[in-house]
Amino acid sequence: MLSHHDREQLKKIEEWFEAAEPALAASFRRIGGPRRFRIGRVLPVCVDVLAGVLLVLAVLTASASLVLAGMLALVLGVGLHLARHLPADV
Repeated sequence: MLSHHDREQLKKIEEWFEAAEPALAASFRRIGGPRRFRIGRVLPVCVDVLAGVLLVLAVLTASASLVLAGMLALVLGVGLHLARHLPADV
């Protein structure tokens, strides 16, 4: 825990930094804010590929469990694609 003196010193440094470099200070403030992760773009595609591979393997091996896993992955992929296009405030 910082002492009162240390917090005052940090506050002075922060004020100086914001006055000297306002654009950089603003970019640092945005870092801690809410953001959308890139995984939101990659994950649905990966799930789609996984679903396709599982369904192809299901056809080649005639495995009911692979058909079920492939269909579940397909439903999950569709859900991820739909969720990606929802507004942020919903």
